[in-house]
Amino acid sequence: MVKRVTLDDIAQSVGVSKTLVSLVLNGKGQQYGISKQTCDRVVAAAMELDYRPNQAARSLRTGKTGTIGLLVSDISNVFYAQLARIFEDLATAKGYNVFICSTDENVVKERRLATMLSSRQVDGLVVSTSERDAEWLMAVRDGGTPLVLIDRHLGPDALDAVVAANRGGGAMLARHLLEQGFTRPLVLGLSTSHISSVAERIEGFVEEFKRERIACTLRNIGFNTLQYDVGNLLANLQTLSVIPDCLFAVNNNLATAVLSTFRAKGIKNFKKMGLVCFDDLPYFSIIKPTITAVEQPVGEMCNLAFDLLQQQIDGSRVKASSNIFELPVKLNIRESTQKKSKNK
Repeated sequence: MVKRVTLDDIAQSVGVSKTLVSLVLNGKGQQYGISKQTCDRVVAAAMELDYRPNQAARSLRTGKTGTIGLLVSDISNVFYAQLARIFEDLATAKGYNVFICSTDENVVKERRLATMLSSRQVDGLVVSTSERDAEWLMAVRDGGTPLVLIDRHLGPDALDAVVAANRGGGAMLARHLLEQGFTRPLVLGLSTSHISSVAERIEGFVEEFKRERIACTLRNIGFNTLQYDVGNLLANLQTLSVIPDCLFAVNNNLATAVLSTFRAKGIKNFKKMGLVCFDDLPYFSIIKPTITAVEQPVGEMCNLAFDLLQQQIDGSRVKASSNIFELPVKLNIRESTQKKSKNK
């Protein structure tokens, strides 16, 4: 059996105390006035001896496990994949490992995963929640697990939440369509309409058309039957009381389903029907026609959510008057919403 390298082994190799080695390897060398040269020697010796810290012992000593749980709706969604990648990089840079889980917009699964991660004593949770209210997740936080919401919120004075300006982004898309002369909007929502991001995008969009005395047609699409529902709807647009001249997809999966349906039906030129999406994708700027979309500040959202979680973990978080942190979005205007006069 190979003997585990200990702090004593490193200390003897360098000719310093075990306490000094511990301080250096825990990133506290500068704080305690240990010279850079000595720190470098300790780190070099640890690497040469292939030192691997005993995480279980460290957890007992510090009360921390060096792990964070990230719960998202669907890791296959490009938005959440990007979010998870950025968040993992941030956490790794600070010495954390991240457990990433998909909830599939299923509250039972979300609670099971959150309970499992809490029981494993993760240092904190970041959750894109499907809950209707904050009660259960607040109980998790109050039970000792720091918790921050991302992408969605559960109301002010509840849990820290970092979100995009969903209502404002929806309004941006509506104003742009109105400026281009579109007047018969069809909104493709989701069956999970209680979720703040979905609800606020639709509210912002609908309100902007309402100012012009224009009603929007709304159809909610099933989360688990998305492609089928979109295909069925687009195949039967003539049955709607108002035939739409533009489509608003509230997320990138819906927009992709629309484009897939157009391709499957051989509709190559759909510019007569303006298409906009909340949540930009790289391929939206490549395909023809390119797609007008709202770009979310994913990097900024991850940075702020991670900072808030760290503040909760180290106890420095000061309660604010509102726990919802809303970040601005960007409208990328492309060919899919050119003026109707140019689309004829």
